[in-house]
Amino acid sequence: MSIRSFIAIPIPKEMANALGDAAAAMAYQDKSNAVRWVDQANYHVTLAFLGEQQESDLEALADQMDINLQQDAFPMAIGHCSPFPEARPKLIAAMVSKDSSLQELHRQVITSIVASPIQIEKRRFNPHITLGRLRTNKNRFVGAIPTAMQLSATIGEVSIYQSTLTPSGAEYDAMFRFPLEDFEYDADAI
Repeated sequence: MSIRSFIAIPIPKEMANALGDAAAAMAYQDKSNAVRWVDQANYHVTLAFLGEQQESDLEALADQMDINLQQDAFPMAIGHCSPFPEARPKLIAAMVSKDSSLQELHRQVITSIVASPIQIEKRRFNPHITLGRLRTNKNRFVGAIPTAMQLSATIGEVSIYQSTLTPSGAEYDAMFRFPLEDFEYDADAI
């Protein structure tokens, strides 16, 4: 059976609530219905989109992630919201600061994918949280987007999600969860 899937960081509740409040304020201004707003329960930072994969291949990937994920929990910061991508916006997104911990986590995820049977297309890593998707009609979003937003939270988990498309939007279910722990180097074990 083929499963539409991706690897992502789930957003902690306090941060999701604050982002949900910002999205609700923008949605209130969206009189032309130009944006399909994402339910805050679906907020996440995508580390890799996997597309359609076999369940056995996702299990093999999960095994590789168990081996390769060595990242401690770390703080993640949001600096602003903006249309994304800049050239031809398709989203309104909260932009995540690309610090060394997040980049290292992304590297470990890609290493896990490469060591698994899964093939993915290379994409530039632009960490963001999708708050809304711009509709393809001629209506334009004319509301104010909060360009300055200072939020941070501790990230303590990565998940492989199944994405199910429904008429009301995608539904995401975590298939595999990987807690980020404080890995300690044990010199006596050598």
